[in-house]
Amino acid sequence: MDEIPSETVDAVVAAAGQHLSSIPAFDIQLGPDTVVDPEALLLPAQPAEPVHAVRNAIREAIGDTLPDVPEQAAGFRPHVSVAYSASDGPAAPVAKALAGAEFTPARARITSAELIVLGRDRLMYEWESYATVPLG
Repeated sequence: MDEIPSETVDAVVAAAGQHLSSIPAFDIQLGPDTVVDPEALLLPAQPAEPVHAVRNAIREAIGDTLPDVPEQAAGFRPHVSVAYSASDGPAAPVAKALAGAEFTPARARITSAELIVLGRDRLMYEWESYATVPLG
């Protein structure tokens, strides 16, 4: 929040509350498939559509308050990150290790969106919760 005044962030939170109030709580499944990304190991969230709806509602809330929405609309893949890579190296050994493994999918009920302050100052993502906004 070094760049955006807290009053503006609070306005985004209020707008997010309005936009998210029309999205009902939903269930997702994580895994059993894994994705080895250049920077992380991901578990895709299925179904993706309700997660996209939550993200789009938050983007609309940001757009209601700020002149620019920092994240692009396209290219988002709903997921949970299991591990991150902090240095360059081959992904093949990780993919090979995962190829023969069997994972039990995890299920989660999504009832709110966590709005966070995100940083990546020490070669890793770090965040703190700013507000929890309920769905529906």
